[in-house]
Parts: sequence; C-alpha cells; structure tokens
Amino acid sequence: MATHKTFCSICTAFCGFEAEVEGNRVIAMTPDKTHPMSQGFSCSKGRHYHHLLNAESRVTRCQQRAGSEWHALDRDEALDGIAAALREIIEESGPESVAVYCGNGVTFKALTMPSVHAFMQSLGSHQIYSSLTIDQPAKIVSTGRHGLWAAGVHSFDSSKVVMLFGNNVLVSGLQGGPGGVPGWRPGALKEARQRGLKLIVVDPRYTETAQQADLHLPVKPGTDAVLLSGMINYLLQQGLEDKAFCERYTEGLDELAREVSPYDLATTAEITGLDESLIRDAATLFAEQGRGTASSCTGPDMAPHGNLTEHLINSLNSLCGRYNRAGDRVNGSLLTPEFPPVAAVLPWEFVPHKLSLDANTRRSRVRGAHQLFGEMPTATLAEEILTPGPGQIRALIVVGGNPVLSVPDQEQITQALKHLELCVCIDGRRSETAELADYFLPASYGLERVDMTVFNDIFWGQPFHQVSQPVVEAPGDASDEYLYLAGLASRLGVEMNYSGGAIDTASPPTAMEVLDLIFPEGSTRVSPREIAADPGGQIFEQYLGMEVIPAMEGMEARLRFMPEGVAEEFACLRESLGAPEMNGDFLLICRRNPHVYNSMCHEFPQAPGDNALWAHPDDIEEAGLGSGQRILVQSQHGEIEAILQKDTTLRRGVVAMTHGFGGKTGGTSVSRLLTTGDSTDRYTHIPRMSAVPVNLSRITAPPC
Repeated sequence: MATHKTFCSICTAFCGFEAEVEGNRVIAMTPDKTHPMSQGFSCSKGRHYHHLLNAESRVTRCQQRAGSEWHALDRDEALDGIAAALREIIEESGPESVAVYCGNGVTFKALTMPSVHAFMQSLGSHQIYSSLTIDQPAKIVSTGRHGLWAAGVHSFDSSKVVMLFGNNVLVSGLQGGPGGVPGWRPGALKEARQRGLKLIVVDPRYTETAQQADLHLPVKPGTDAVLLSGMINYLLQQGLEDKAFCERYTEGLDELAREVSPYDLATTAEITGLDESLIRDAATLFAEQGRGTASSCTGPDMAPHGNLTEHLINSLNSLCGRYNRAGDRVNGSLLTPEFPPVAAVLPWEFVPHKLSLDANTRRSRVRGAHQLFGEMPTATLAEEILTPGPGQIRALIVVGGNPVLSVPDQEQITQALKHLELCVCIDGRRSETAELADYFLPASYGLERVDMTVFNDIFWGQPFHQVSQPVVEAPGDASDEYLYLAGLASRLGVEMNYSGGAIDTASPPTAMEVLDLIFPEGSTRVSPREIAADPGGQIFEQYLGMEVIPAMEGMEARLRFMPEGVAEEFACLRESLGAPEMNGDFLLICRRNPHVYNSMCHEFPQAPGDNALWAHPDDIEEAGLGSGQRILVQSQHGEIEAILQKDTTLRRGVVAMTHGFGGKTGGTSVSRLLTTGDSTDRYTHIPRMSAVPVNLSRITAPPC
C-alpha cells in the first residue's frame, strides 16, 4: 500500500489529504495533519471522496444513446460523431448555436474552465454558461461596480470583528469572501474567539456558526438589503464612518446617505423582524472594532435584491475603511505578477477583464441579461434553446454539471434539453441530465488527474498553493475534460489558445504543460512547476508579511458608493416593500447538507436519501401538521412532496430545504418550485431561489 499527498477538490476549501492506494484503487482518504492550511481538518465529504471513483454509478466508457438504450463507442468514434454533428450545426446556424454549461464539478478545476473558454473562443461562440450565474453572481456584479482595493481587505487573522450574512462555515467550506472564516480550517474561528474576535452572524436560522457568535440577527429572509441600509444609515447618523478614508478614496457617499435615510432603526426593525437594539448593537460593534470585514455566502445572493445586498456589504466595508493601508503587512497572492501591494483603489482600466462589467459586452437575445465573468446568464439558457431565430442554441456540451437538478424551473430546462439537436455530457456518472444526452464522455476525477488550488488565490490569506498529481490511473476511457475539447477542436480544424499560446490539439500537451500556458512565465510570482515541487503544498515565505506601499502617482480612482444601477435597485426595493405579500404562509430558504454538495456526492455512504423540509416545531403544530409526515409544498410556480421535520433553530415562519436532490439522488427537486421569470436582477436575472413564499398542506391518502 502506498500513501500520496493530495487535496480534495469537491469544494473550494481544498483540504489536504493523504490518499491510501492499493493497486490502482484508493481505499482511504486521511486528512493531512501536516497540511499548511487545513492542518488535519476535513469534512465528511472529503473523507469519502474516493467513493466517487469506485461508485457503482460511475461510467467509464464513451457511449451514445439510441432511443432509451445506451451503446458503448470507441473514443475516436464518439469524438468523430460529435464533431460531425457540431460541424453541420455550425455551418447551418453559425458558431453561436453551440453552447457549453459547466457545473460545480469543474468550475473549481484548474484546467477545465480555461480550456472551455479556449475551445469556445476558437469556435467563435460566447455561449458559455455555468452554475456561477445562478449561485452568487451578485459578488461579481458588486465588485465590478464598487471597485477593488489593490492591497486587499483585512485578513481574518488580523481582524477584531467579522460579520457574516448567511455564512455557515462550520458546515460549508465556502467562506464567502476574502477576510472570512477559513473554510479549510473552521477551527480557526474558535482560536480567534479566544484571542478576542467579535462575531456577528445574520441568518434566519440559529446555525452552527451562529451559535458561536456574540450577536445573532435572525433576519426575515429577503430583507438583508434593508438591514444593511439601516445599519449604514445608523453609522452615518452617529458619525462612526471612517471619514478620512471616505473623503480620500470614495465617491457618492452623500447619494448613498439619501438612499438609506428612510431606513431608521424602527423602520428597519419592522421590515426585518429584528429588535432595534440588536440592529444598533451589531452596527456599533462592527464599526468600533476597527479591523475586520463583512461578507456573505449563498443565501442572500439567491434571495431578492442580491445585487443591492452585496453592494451594501462592500459599501459597509468601505464606509468603515476595512482595507490594508500603507505600512501594513500582508501575505501576497502567488498567481499575480511580481508587484508590491499598494494602498489605493485599483485603476478601473486594470480591473481584470472578467470582473469588469464594461468588458462583458454580450447580452442575451431573449431578455437582454448581461454577460458576467465572461459567461452568459444561466437563467436564460432554457429560453435560448427554446426560442427560435438567429442565435438559437442547437447544441449543448454539459461539463461536470447537472442542470436538470440545479437550474430553476425543472420542467422548462428538461424541455429545453430534449429540444436540442445535440447534447453531449462529460461527467463521471450518468446523471439526470446525462440521461437526456446524445453522447456521454466519461471524465476523470480529481484523484486521477493533475489539479491545482487556483480558485483560492485571493482567499487563502497566505502565499500558499498546491498542485496534486494523479494518485491512481483513470479507468477505461475516463480522462481530463481538456483532452476531449482538444479532440473536438482538432476535428473541427480550430485552435485552442491559452494565455501562453496555442496547443497542438492533434497531440495535446500534458496537464502540467497546459498549466504552464495558463500561467505563463512573468504572469505570476511563482510558477505551477515551483508549486508542484512539494506534493503537500507549500507556503512561499518570501511573500509573507509584504509591506503595503503608498499609492503611486496617477492612482486616483475611487470606490463607488452609488455606481450605475444602484439607484434603480433601491427603487426596486422600495417598490417591493410597498407591494402586497406574495401568496405563501412560509418563506422557504436553502439549507446546506453536510454530507452532499449540491447535486454531487449522493453516492457517499452517509448521504441522505431524501431532502426533508425543516420547520420550527411551533409552526408545525400551528399548521396542524406533524413531524415525520409527508406533506405537499406549493409555491406560485409548482409543487413537490417532502417529509416534514422539526428544527428549533429556524426563525418562525421560515422553512428550509436542500437544493440538488431529485431523480437518482432521491427526494424531490426544489427547482420545481422555482421559476426563471421571478427576478429582481437586471444583470444576470438570477431567479428567486431563497425567501420563496410557499404553503404547506397535509397529503390526504386516496380513498380505498
């Protein structure tokens, strides 16, 4: 038996592991106690990661569907057939009739997304979709509008206070943003509390993280923007803002002050369902501690007014000056050029292309929704397939995703997938979406390929990265997604260009050689090869404690409190507050399950076979229902059945379910309650996926 250093790539925590291998089979995953970041921590999903490789549901041969039957194909035969179908569609309708959808299974992978963009650019199609635009797109919108501080926000280790909106880091490794509690080592929260860190948690549920907090604000779902407006208004009234920072580095504060002025403590308390004193204490505690940040996770972004919520979180941080200044010591990222951290707003022309709203110029032809992060909005994908006319999507390649379970309005997206002339799925298992495909190409999993912790470059808070090598060989035809895309590009006679140049698609380079092209010499402080030299990952100590230098001449950009679109979003908020309540006795929020990751990991031994609907015991009793009972859950768009379970940690009037269930995973799909037409977001039109009004009723057994 051999032991190999590696990491788990199920989510962005990237916890370090030691994989125990016997023959060509991973038999155990043991948390790596020597890992510089996770230090022996892992969640249950990481410890069961190898079950994905060995699951009965895994498919390792290329296949083609004929009616309801699947037939194995030679790899070259499968790629020849797919390329021929793509060529015909492109010749008839142009390259933009071909689209790609990428799911959580690949969006964090180092090679896959750059390869998808390289492939689609070579075709001449902008039709790239992913789970990002139905998850937390508001973070990208807000950053692109508000601006970036070149030296970064206060690190978690240096913070005296942290305010979390919907982050439950003790269950989910997604920390929400730079400066947040590290998801790869949530024990750091306990250590920080012992040194005096103050913790404020805003969440309609008394979560595991909220139970560690100094203040817990059980906000009414969907009113986070109101709460933040009330906090900002109170801070300005009390003069608790960082006046010197705001005067030197921001603009639009007077306009923001006017917009938040209607939200005094009494009004804010009435709308959010919170006590005035709790709102006042939270705002004061955050402002007076001096160092520390506010951040959010999925819930507030999926609820109404997500863009405004995220903008106000950024505004709160800027209002309180929560950024590193000249003379501070920071730990530099590794995947940026060799340049010192600067105490200034990043000039707008230097904002990365994917974060710049001005650079993302494409618009959806059906609703005018905006391109974001170099991708098109997934909320419009089904309509782009179903709506006739120039630009209609006729072919879709699904890479590591399961839109049947993850995209709102299951009936609509299922209809759209059936309408396609060509659907190709690249995945490790034949998911609910793959069952509707024409071709299936088996993908390798993380332990079978080269990978790198690229996604966390700005989140680590340490100059750390890790490159993992395969610990076992991929079975059968299973391989890295970039190899399939290169094979198709070769057959279609197009190039695939990365930052460092094009690859020979007929004879693709190794994964490490592709990483060299993604991060060419001079574009980063260290190269992937240097990182790969230590299989367990390493902290590059020369980038520890880098001194922040003063702003250079010409760096006069300012953070924007009232950029384009924010006034309209405040107006939308006011309008929604004055409108009649939508029909529903309860508000449904999303709830993380510690044993699965959205529609992934349901093969794990401890994965639940159902997704219960959780409600407060008093609400269950008042509704005349019983815990353990099968009930009907109805929204204005659809209905599902669920098992009712009691949860005393929920705010009254709030119920919770987990997204990503349904079909082969068991349970029912929450997406059947949702519609892509219900949105307060004019950028990506992200649907309302949390704070959804629902009614509950007993299912009456049919008469004998």
